[in-house]
Amino acid sequence: MRQNKQNILVTRPLSAQQLEYARILGLEPVVEPALEFNFPDYWDGVLKVINDHLKSDWVFTSANGVKALGELMRAGLQVRPETQLFAVGAKTQEALGELGLESRIPRIQDGKHLAELIVEEGKINSVIYFHGNLSRDEMTDRLVDEGIEVIELEVYETVIHPVYLPDKPVSGILFYSPSAVEGFKRGEGFDHDHLPPLFAIGPTTAKILKEESNQPVETARQPDTEVLLRTAANYIFNDNNKAESI
Repeated sequence: MRQNKQNILVTRPLSAQQLEYARILGLEPVVEPALEFNFPDYWDGVLKVINDHLKSDWVFTSANGVKALGELMRAGLQVRPETQLFAVGAKTQEALGELGLESRIPRIQDGKHLAELIVEEGKINSVIYFHGNLSRDEMTDRLVDEGIEVIELEVYETVIHPVYLPDKPVSGILFYSPSAVEGFKRGEGFDHDHLPPLFAIGPTTAKILKEESNQPVETARQPDTEVLLRTAANYIFNDNNKAESI
């Protein structure tokens, strides 16, 4: 464990295990969540859409979509054995597994490759897409282009909060979604001459971050918090990178 810890700004909550891992890496997270998630009080309308499309397979691109499914199951929804479930990545797949449900994930864990996985299945005519109000259209556009009907089912609301740099110096800022990038844009903003090093959970977030900041972005090799923390630590404690930032 490094004794001389470096502060990092993290734009989403971390679990106790993730906080401990960050500190083992020599990082001291300053957590400033960019996003808040709200779920419906009543699920009748959502249940009706699902029951009206019993032959459609299901698609999830976030743990929040899975959380909504858990609420639906507690409200009486039964998952039919013939329904195929697709998840954007390992974390979403793991969340579905905790509900006792199996799902398939693409080799490269993003929306584009999730769409390709569904298309390659070859026998899917329609899917129900469990998503939030700010979900991006990358996956749905590809499926529609391939003649697959996408029944969009909004199951949670994302509220964006402005994010500011803390009073203490930070050696990096970690972003988990394009919406988090928007939160920083609404708060501190990207007009500084030189921001701390920027880190992204995946390529989609990195692309938006580069466009907004006009500076290099380090991207985690896998969309996983511990991998992102390790990416940040490796970069921050690299002497060559330190020299470049002086």
